[in-house]
Amino acid sequence: MKQQSRRMAVCGITAALGVVLMVLGAILELGMYVCPMFVGLCLIPIGKEWGIKYHLMLWAAIGLLCLMLVSNLEQNLMFIGFFGWYPALRPRLQHLPSLPRLIVKLLLFNCIVIAIEALIMLVLVPEVMGAVFTLILLALGNVTFLLYDFAIPRFEWLAKKHLKKIFGQ
Repeated sequence: MKQQSRRMAVCGITAALGVVLMVLGAILELGMYVCPMFVGLCLIPIGKEWGIKYHLMLWAAIGLLCLMLVSNLEQNLMFIGFFGWYPALRPRLQHLPSLPRLIVKLLLFNCIVIAIEALIMLVLVPEVMGAVFTLILLALGNVTFLLYDFAIPRFEWLAKKHLKKIFGQ
């Protein structure tokens, strides 16, 4: 019972941290990628210690809370659509050979980002953005995603090293 209570408390605190980071990102206009990435990183220790079920439940809880509380819809959709659940999928992709793994990751990222941006541009905020500018933003998004993917194992190592007391080890 004590272990379950600890897990619920840590998940609640992590959810609150995630929502606060997303609200700060919306207020400070830190971009559609930065805060969802940080919140996604916050979910990694939960998933590593207690499994994918806890990771995905926490992702869903933060996503729903952000839809209700955070004003930046694009940022919310980036977290819900990709950056929240990607760290849970990443270990399964790591078993692929390096070039196919890179191609699969980039295809996954680009398909989701293009779908989210198309939804936002065509349905919610019909603004006209030049094709060149859109391609530049997509290229920068890919670089940012690759840096995020590179940072995940380093964050896992830091979390494992410094969060032992929180997880009861």
